[in-house]
Amino acid sequence: MKILIVSDSHVNNNAVIQAVSQEKPDMLIHLGDIENDTHPIEQALGTEKPSIYIRGNCDYYDPELKPQAVFNLMGHRFFATHGHMYSVNYGYDRLVYAAREKSCDVVLFGHIHKPVDEEIGGVRVLNPGSISRPRGGSERSYIIMELEEDGKLGVEFREI
Repeated sequence: MKILIVSDSHVNNNAVIQAVSQEKPDMLIHLGDIENDTHPIEQALGTEKPSIYIRGNCDYYDPELKPQAVFNLMGHRFFATHGHMYSVNYGYDRLVYAAREKSCDVVLFGHIHKPVDEEIGGVRVLNPGSISRPRGGSERSYIIMELEEDGKLGVEFREI
């Protein structure tokens, strides 16, 4: 299963649509600060493919967006959130604690606009960076995650 993971597009649906078009994923996870209508992204992805959209600190327009999601995929339990409610600008302890509390082995977050791939206390901590407004010298980026039937999880950062 090929999953496109993006965050912090900040009104720039075109960047997300470009990544969808290039990657042709089986699933999309957007970790918040969309600040735009998600329907054009869903159309580009294909309405039959699953997608998860998380509400970020800038997503006031859509009350349907949830602040977090917990889900299982191919032997892994995921916790997805934007990150601002877990003080991720100051470290990942609260985020990892929340993931462990939910029995998750992978946590996905955004907010800091910088790519992250760390293993902390048995939890894989991933941030795709920002697809439209990178910080800290990083480039506009996203993650392609490959999940195998046997539970093998591959992560690759890509630039747009």
